[in-house]
Amino acid sequence: MHKSALIKLLYYKLNFHIMRAILLLLSLIIEMQLVFAQCDADHIVILNNFEFVPSELVIVPGESVAFINIEGIHNLNGINNSITGDYFNNPVDYFLDDTTGTPEDICMGIIEFDTPGIYNFDSSYGFDAQAGMSLTINSDAFVLEDLFTEVNALDSVSIWQSQYVFQSYTPSYLNGDEPFTIFVPNDAAVADILETLSIGQFDIFDLPNFGEILEYHIAEGLYFEDDLYDGLMLTSAQGQELTITQNESGFFVDNAQIVNSNYTAYNGVIHVIDQCLAPSNSPESTVMQIIADSPDHEILEEAISILGLADELSSLATLEQDGIGLDDGPGPWTVFAPTDEAFELFAEEMGWPVNDLIESQFLSNIINQHIVNGCVDEYNYSYEIDESCFDLYNPLLSTDLEFNIATNLDGESLQFIVNENSISVVGQQNTVEIIVSDLIAYNGVVQVIDAVITPKIEEIQTGSCDLWTLELTSSIEQGWDGDALGLVINNTLAETITVSEGSQEFVYQFGVDQNDIVDILYFANGPSGSYNSYKLKDGEDQVIVQWTGNFNNYPTGYSGIYACESVKGVCEKITVELNSEFGWGWPYSSLDVYRNGNYDQSIEMPIGYSQITQINAYENDSFDFIVNNQLMFPEELGGYKIRSESGTTLVDEDNVNEAPDSSYNIIVCESEDNVSISEIKLQEPSLVKMIDILGREQKDHKKGILLFYML
Repeated sequence: MHKSALIKLLYYKLNFHIMRAILLLLSLIIEMQLVFAQCDADHIVILNNFEFVPSELVIVPGESVAFINIEGIHNLNGINNSITGDYFNNPVDYFLDDTTGTPEDICMGIIEFDTPGIYNFDSSYGFDAQAGMSLTINSDAFVLEDLFTEVNALDSVSIWQSQYVFQSYTPSYLNGDEPFTIFVPNDAAVADILETLSIGQFDIFDLPNFGEILEYHIAEGLYFEDDLYDGLMLTSAQGQELTITQNESGFFVDNAQIVNSNYTAYNGVIHVIDQCLAPSNSPESTVMQIIADSPDHEILEEAISILGLADELSSLATLEQDGIGLDDGPGPWTVFAPTDEAFELFAEEMGWPVNDLIESQFLSNIINQHIVNGCVDEYNYSYEIDESCFDLYNPLLSTDLEFNIATNLDGESLQFIVNENSISVVGQQNTVEIIVSDLIAYNGVVQVIDAVITPKIEEIQTGSCDLWTLELTSSIEQGWDGDALGLVINNTLAETITVSEGSQEFVYQFGVDQNDIVDILYFANGPSGSYNSYKLKDGEDQVIVQWTGNFNNYPTGYSGIYACESVKGVCEKITVELNSEFGWGWPYSSLDVYRNGNYDQSIEMPIGYSQITQINAYENDSFDFIVNNQLMFPEELGGYKIRSESGTTLVDEDNVNEAPDSSYNIIVCESEDNVSISEIKLQEPSLVKMIDILGREQKDHKKGILLFYML
């Protein structure tokens, strides 16, 4: 045979065998596919000679696994360990019988792993297990709890605060087998609630019925966005229904819009919403917020702000750990809220313009009549535990006057009369009606009333001399921000006056008698003294004294203001400044002032960082300033300074590291012979004797006599 023909023959025979092998392989593949198709599942485990392939498998609960034997005789044993005999303790016991791995019979069976957990298997046939034939299947439930973490990790979604809350307080819903649909507020929604309530992120756990509020965000069943439609009602885990609505903007749950949807886990789905949900009849704000949001209570809102009660009424009332009573926090509050119309009518009856009502020195008495530290409402809410709370519609309480009385912030009693169609509130001077009841807040309740509960307002005593007025003003929203005026009449503190937050002016009137001595003390306890000003006016609206704060000087006090007579002969005003390093004041201590050897007054500072008093000085006055230290602690943290009217420092005993000493013979103004002896400051004085111009020793300071002081 020709060489080339032989080569061709060999070539064709070789190709024949290759093609035959390929055809056999394709036939095997097709046959295996047909067989595998008969064992259709989410996952496949192949049993080979003494091994499972793969030997470890992770699946999602609810997925199926097909077991296919391709070689040897094997079974699937998920009951007892074939080597030790110990129970596998699998979530569910499974066993597939012995099969022989032939092409005609390779599908051992299909198992659906609905129950999460770790499953251990081996083959108990012969010595399979001893040869190492074992299998582990982890039915790892990616549950809602895991899903919270995954969703919060997304750049486009932030639910950190909700994640923490739901994972901490609703684990039974997040880790169970039953599916739930959870509407999760985003961080912006939670922040809005925190701002409304004026609380921190962890204080939210103290909200009344907090668990029920969370459960209201959880719907029973699995609802993807495609399953939602307008008008759909979902049953919440709290028991009330959630209403699904739809418009051109998207889907809404109650009033909250779904802004992100369909985050899916084994046992549920998460939809992110832009507002927090609240069950019906559940509070949605604080007492203060209810008042502020009402268009009919602008006067009440302003009055509460002026009196500095807004923060208290915005604070959350929390429960003690034992659930028996309230903790030391403020509230709960009941506010009987007169409408603006009611306030206007009250001002008209009193003969005041409405603005004068807001600026009245009786404003505190008026508003305090309407606030009760406790709950006074129609229903019995579980968080209303304070002993002053009671249920107006509870027959056991409404028929017993002992329990049918509450005490307002003025310490006066309010009585309640429950009629068939109305509830009356009986004050000390009048009776009002509740026209809108039970506006429940997180920290109490608001009851809208038709009139002002009238306090006992005594007529201002004009005195035998005149009616004086103190006008306090502030140019900033913080008011006097801790500073105050002390009104002293005849060495007795009559009133402490300030301008509260949100107010620009406060007016206080008081009567004076002939020869009354009025002192005005300025208590500098805040940082904003430069914005504070005040005026003292007489009955004819003439300014007696005034001070306007500026960036260089805080207001000062005035001493020795005589009522109903002009102060003649005053040549200078000495400024006396008492200081305290840590705001303790001079407790039970004073700076005693002697004028010309005689006791004049004691300057006190019960509390505060600084206090300024001005003293009227007459010609040739000589002052001694005696530190009367009974309990100034520690001494080195308090001191004083004395300045002339021109600002010259006469005495400086304000050294932080040293206790203040007394100062003697501070002489001001000019003598009658025009020889200036003003602004004399003596360092560490020690008086030996006083002699006159003839050298005679003098025992007392005498006006009009030129004295020489031997030191």
